[in-house]
Amino acid sequence: MVSPVPNYPSPAGLHRRAIWCWLVLLALGSGLGATPLPFNIPAQSADRALADFTQQSKSRLLYNPNELQDAESTAVFGELEPADALTRLLRDTGFGARLRDDHFIITRIPRPLSALVGRIATANSEPLVGTRVIIPELRRVAVTNRHGEFRFDDINPGSYLVIASRDGFHPLHINDVNVTANDRTYLRTAILLPAGGTTQLEPVIVEGRLNRRGPLDPGPTIWGPRQAGGNLDLNRTANDVLPFIIYDRDRITRSGVVNLNEFLRRELLDTDATSLPPEQSLNNSSHFSTGSSNLSLRGFATDETVVLVNGRRLPEVLTAGSGPQAPDVNFIPLSLVQQVQVLPASASALYSGNAVGGVINILLRPDNLQTVTEVTATYTDATEGYSAPNSSMSLLHSQSLLDGKISLRLNANFVETTPATESELKFVRDNATTSVPDKDELYRATPNVRLNGAGSLFPDSSTRVTSVAPGADGTGGLAAFADRAGHRNYDLYDSPGTLASANNGVDLPYGRHESRELFFASALYKASDWFELAFDAAYSSTVINRGFDVFRADLFLARDNPLNPFDRNVNVSLFDTPVELGQDYNEAILDFYSLVGSALMTLPWDFKMAIDLQYAHSATRYRGVEDWNRGRWQDLVDRGDYNPLRDTQVFGPPQAYYDEVLIYAGGRGQFVTVGDYETLDGAFRLTHDALHLPTGNSVFNIGADYRIATLKDYEGNFRYGDGTLARPPERWQGRTLERVSVFTELQAPLFPRSRLPSWINAIETDLATRFVIADTSAETNIAPTLGLKMALANGVTVRGSFTTSNRFPTPLMSQQLGNGISTGGGVNLQTIKDPRRNDEEYDIEVRSRTNPDLQSESSITQTVGIIFETGERNRIRASLDFFDTQKTNEIVGLNDSVAVLNLEEYFPELVQRAPRAPGDPFAAGRVDKLFTTARNLAGRHSQNWMATFDFARSDVFGGTFDLRSRVVYFERFDREIYPDDPKIDEIRDPSGSAAGLLEYRATFGGGWSNAHFAMGLDGQYFHSRRLPETEWAEQGARTIDPYWQTDFYTQADLGHWLLPADSRYGLKGQLRINNVFKNSYPYYGYVATGVQPYGDWRGRTFSLSITAEF
Repeated sequence: MVSPVPNYPSPAGLHRRAIWCWLVLLALGSGLGATPLPFNIPAQSADRALADFTQQSKSRLLYNPNELQDAESTAVFGELEPADALTRLLRDTGFGARLRDDHFIITRIPRPLSALVGRIATANSEPLVGTRVIIPELRRVAVTNRHGEFRFDDINPGSYLVIASRDGFHPLHINDVNVTANDRTYLRTAILLPAGGTTQLEPVIVEGRLNRRGPLDPGPTIWGPRQAGGNLDLNRTANDVLPFIIYDRDRITRSGVVNLNEFLRRELLDTDATSLPPEQSLNNSSHFSTGSSNLSLRGFATDETVVLVNGRRLPEVLTAGSGPQAPDVNFIPLSLVQQVQVLPASASALYSGNAVGGVINILLRPDNLQTVTEVTATYTDATEGYSAPNSSMSLLHSQSLLDGKISLRLNANFVETTPATESELKFVRDNATTSVPDKDELYRATPNVRLNGAGSLFPDSSTRVTSVAPGADGTGGLAAFADRAGHRNYDLYDSPGTLASANNGVDLPYGRHESRELFFASALYKASDWFELAFDAAYSSTVINRGFDVFRADLFLARDNPLNPFDRNVNVSLFDTPVELGQDYNEAILDFYSLVGSALMTLPWDFKMAIDLQYAHSATRYRGVEDWNRGRWQDLVDRGDYNPLRDTQVFGPPQAYYDEVLIYAGGRGQFVTVGDYETLDGAFRLTHDALHLPTGNSVFNIGADYRIATLKDYEGNFRYGDGTLARPPERWQGRTLERVSVFTELQAPLFPRSRLPSWINAIETDLATRFVIADTSAETNIAPTLGLKMALANGVTVRGSFTTSNRFPTPLMSQQLGNGISTGGGVNLQTIKDPRRNDEEYDIEVRSRTNPDLQSESSITQTVGIIFETGERNRIRASLDFFDTQKTNEIVGLNDSVAVLNLEEYFPELVQRAPRAPGDPFAAGRVDKLFTTARNLAGRHSQNWMATFDFARSDVFGGTFDLRSRVVYFERFDREIYPDDPKIDEIRDPSGSAAGLLEYRATFGGGWSNAHFAMGLDGQYFHSRRLPETEWAEQGARTIDPYWQTDFYTQADLGHWLLPADSRYGLKGQLRINNVFKNSYPYYGYVATGVQPYGDWRGRTFSLSITAEF
């Protein structure tokens, strides 16, 4: 509600009325003719220009010279009719002329009145009802409603100071609020900062900016003074010297996702487009892997992208035998995220942990002084007639105590994801082969039988193959195979449950089932005006399973075996499921918790000193079948205790199979702790956010970081169901890793503003360096950064940076003390496609190998960019940045069989092959054993461009219309294996060992919003991907086709329609439909699914979100 303040006349107004007079100037001529006259009137004050006009035209004018003396006229030269000359003279003065009888009357042109609409909120976007908002110049006062909104009607266009004040908060002065000549002008959400203590509160002064997105979206986050437990890093913006990308809360909530990884996977364009997060991966090699490895920036290694939470390292989850792992961003509740700051460039000087690829800093919502409760529920599912739901429920409560000295926040978040299966998606079915040579193994729905030796399988037929009939129990003799001579079963295996890990099964999960509980609590205590304490605690428990384990074997059934009705030696290829164990037997439980303590002290001269400690601990427990013994499985067949000629989809294996064949981690029914990992991080910061230097106000930051990480020892015991050891224990020795570094950063103007020419607004620099302290000279290094930015008066800004770094190999946190394999026992196997044998599929043993000769790598990264920003009513921002990184001795992790096989010609010692068998048509024998490891390459040179464009207009049908786009282009990504070797172009002629980077990738979108409703479209583009030569035959082409996706969203302030106007409650809703046009993923013949997924496996999905505020 708006109430006018009494309008008392000012002294200037009285004086103006006292000297008010009307001047009447009579033309000496006979009147106002239309004959052109010569004019020579220079640009000057409008009252003098009109005097010259009357002398030169002999026209009669009526005007007030006091009103016109401050207006600047337009020059008038040449022969013109008097009316035309007068119109030109008054152009852009705000005055006009109208003809009355025989004279002109000069009056002020009425300007259309406008309305100013805005919103007042806390730093975490909670509305502040009852806040007073004042425009002193107009003596107008408004009070915010339950949504924190205020409105001033009937305001003349112009620039105003707006003041917001409320008890317990710093007053907010918003300078230069430009009210435009539209129906209404939206001001972006203004943030009030809580104040502690009882001293006089200093106002917070910010620049007035229009809301480009509309009132439903909070717009850019305004971060206030530093708080204990808050962001340790400096506040970064998209216009910094370094090219940061900023994602605010409105963009995150609009995405409709239930976890943070999914949002970042969509938005970060310079990551591996083909990599899937563990919760969506089809990889069965590890049931308990976690970590957002798909978020590695610019194709660099996993450990070269640093992930932070409020400037603190987000600890990874490690298990015995695992290499470097990325932290899991899904440990952060989505409801707590306020902003994500991404620097897709080398940042080794600014951040610890060798951030050569870049850094992702996740900023949490600040502590709130109000008592607020917020409940958010999100549900997503497929639209195609089946259900594979993902859901989340979040409860957030904030409360203040002791007159604002203590701020408490509690958050509980529950997330559950259910994967779609092959029975619903049918990718494998549509891509499965239907012509396998009779001599080869074939694993499908029922066991497939083939003759072992010469002759035929049936006496009255020449065929050599058959298959078990569906529903057969294996006791029907030869009659059970009637009419099945020559018939091989190509149907997919259907396990007894709903989820099962058979690659050729209808219950294959496209991901894994996850159930996660996250709890977060924080407390901020403002002990005095100069001392604050903060404590945060977080706990997460995640339960993971992929359904039944399904095992396959090619078993020999001798002619004299009582179970063999063929009277001939045969081989039987089959799947089997240990049904008795239950669908959820193979299960991992990941427990993670962290504790943060922080103290902030305000020192003399406004320096801020922060001391911070973070302890994190993760424990990974696993229960499951680790392996199986093929020899023992064959023994069961030979003894007649296992019938391979039954329909294994219907009839489960005998008890002896559970006792003698399956190998359990720890023992049947036991959970084993496979990872016990803890980290302790300490940080010291001394910061000044407005340090006065001779060149101007600057930001200074100096600090130190300390980390100690410990992975405990692990002994892996693997037993058969009867309790006997399957093989000697695997002993992994853990280790402790300690890192210390010190750094400093200065953001400062390079020259005083007064010494710059008028066409340059500012020249700024960002100087930083980090010194890494270590026991050895190889690990000790200095990483400097130099950045420079020049802002021109026309809205153009140019920027650039130069960074060097020396990265020492990240040590493995555990080392195997024994090979853990006994002769004749089961081994850990992986299925490969052998590129030297025409992509033949078979199982091999894969082991890891430590490289003691690994050397440190060095890199140089340079960036240069340009930004153009202009307008208020029509807001435009465009930027173009270029990134160049050159590495020597680049460390590359050959961590999977595909990468090792693709580079076998360079590293033949990592692949052990058997001799070629007689008559083998291939040039190389089968692989017996393969080793994964890390190696130094000669170098790498990568170059990429990033372009952004944003546009917003604030007066479209009473709301704001905006457009946005971002494009990434990789100009080069060259690798050199050995010095003087030809460079490998991993973008246009890839070897297959590099990350799945695309030459082009883009996001785009647009939307419209007003105070209570919003809608829009988001889109993604993935360029065609070139394939390594080894995959051309399977693909039938050299590339994977491009892919487009378009999403639709709508948001509404439901409380505006459903709740009373004076209600203290709030209700918002959102509906989002992803992949509106049901575009199919492009064909990729090298994988079993036959598609390259660039998003959700489920295709078109909907997401419904409801937020209630109390």
